[in-house]
Amino acid sequence: MSNLRGEKLYRAALERLKNGETEVVDTTDPNFRFSTTIVAVEAGKKKGFIRSERYPQLCKEIAAQEIIRQSQLAESPKKVKKTSDARVEELSNKYVLLKREHETCLEKMLNLIKTNYELQSENKHLKALTNNVSSLNSRQ
Repeated sequence: MSNLRGEKLYRAALERLKNGETEVVDTTDPNFRFSTTIVAVEAGKKKGFIRSERYPQLCKEIAAQEIIRQSQLAESPKKVKKTSDARVEELSNKYVLLKREHETCLEKMLNLIKTNYELQSENKHLKALTNNVSSLNSRQ
């Protein structure tokens, strides 16, 4: 195994990818895969810098790591991707619920406005009666 300056850089990038402690590449992306391109990008190089003629052992390790990743995905329960139809249905159901809640809130608000108006009218009427009573008492 030759220790070229670039190979150390690529190996460090591969280790970061394995550990999920990347600096450039997002390993949480659902489309993430181990490849020579991804390792080169993580190392700060452009794609095509890692070639099997130049780094045969590194390329084998990258391929082996991809196989390990695929087997781990097969073992772990997959998240069910929501189709656009399911998402539209979910959002339309949520819309219907929010619309009902909005109508209920509007109804409560109108009832409160009506009650407030009635109480204000009653208050004015009682003030007028109180003023009439007090003016009659002051005359006597």
